[in-house]
Amino acid sequence: MKPKVLIYDVGGCEGCPTSILRELNKLVNIADIHSKHLGEVNIDNNYDIAVITGPLCINVPEKIEIVRKIREKSKILIAYGSCSSVGGITLFSRGGQDPKPEHRTFQPISAVVDVDYSIPGCPPAPTTLVSLINGLKAGKSPLLQIFAAIAKVRKLSGFDLMDEVVLSGLCVGCGACVLSCPTHALQMIEKRSDLIVEKCIRCGTCCSRCPVFTRILIYQQKPQVKLLGGETE
Repeated sequence: MKPKVLIYDVGGCEGCPTSILRELNKLVNIADIHSKHLGEVNIDNNYDIAVITGPLCINVPEKIEIVRKIREKSKILIAYGSCSSVGGITLFSRGGQDPKPEHRTFQPISAVVDVDYSIPGCPPAPTTLVSLINGLKAGKSPLLQIFAAIAKVRKLSGFDLMDEVVLSGLCVGCGACVLSCPTHALQMIEKRSDLIVEKCIRCGTCCSRCPVFTRILIYQQKPQVKLLGGETE
């Protein structure tokens, strides 16, 4: 039986919903999708999986109540995109400056509810969501531990990649972070990654693609992987 999946956008630039639309044909083949792009959605219904996109404005009580209702009605909650999962560009200013006060009103949805899996990206590759849902259906996938670990942190950026991997001498020079960065804020210099500070939008994509960083994060966070049946690993 296909899992019942809600896709709900709480606001933002529409980049993440558009990203999901690119793989909508594949998604409807593996899940019973409920999305505004397919008709009316009802957040009072029960869902196996809920996918929330966009930043949460904590100054709008109605948005907070919607997110809490979706959490209550869903077995598994996925934050899709950097704004929803780690705050991204709506939480932090561009160019390596300090966070601006007006950006403090936007938070990742983990600020108000427990999130089971977070997929950073601005926007993420839509195939990632397909792979994660398939992993949940199968009860196993390397992505489950990675995105469960990311769900336990509240920030992620190229600066974290530099601190944890590059400056610690752990960079293996694979270039995965460079290829994944949407703003070309990373470059390879002498076979290791280097951050162009003014280009980093703190989306965390590089961290989720780095094989070293994800292993460190899993070790640090020791995430519990939640499956569709409600059991954890």
